[in-house]
Amino acid sequence: MNGTVVIGIGNTLRRDDGAGVEAAERVARALPGAQVITAHGLHPELAEAIAGSDMAVFIDASVRMTTVCVTRLSPGESSRGSDGHALRPDGLLTLAAELYGRAPAEALLVEIPAFECGFGEGMSGGTLRMVDSCVQLVTELLRGETTPEILLYMAPAPASD
Repeated sequence: MNGTVVIGIGNTLRRDDGAGVEAAERVARALPGAQVITAHGLHPELAEAIAGSDMAVFIDASVRMTTVCVTRLSPGESSRGSDGHALRPDGLLTLAAELYGRAPAEALLVEIPAFECGFGEGMSGGTLRMVDSCVQLVTELLRGETTPEILLYMAPAPASD
């Protein structure tokens, strides 16, 4: 197996929506040997990369969050997203299991608050500060300085409505 794969998701031309890509690129610079992938969205071709990994860390922007949040993921019931064609992280895990017979034993979604997602480049100050926090959490995880359980405790996902 290939250890951990980090997947940064987002559109850098939609301001804060690019936070996942920015965070993943910073992780790659901080840890040159890390397996880091960036994408505008999740697509089926990523299933192979995560199927060969022990852990997958998805980093994405979210307008629902006010602080960095970490959620443990497991394969979903379906590999398709709610709109019928887009994959969500749990759907990508399902697709990896369906196509390659395995998904990572551990998968985390790290969500970064997005405040301004209009057209344009550059992120808002609030999101940039949250990207810093995300990069610190993920690099500590990849260096073995923390565990998924600690991240889930430090940056828990908000309670479901």
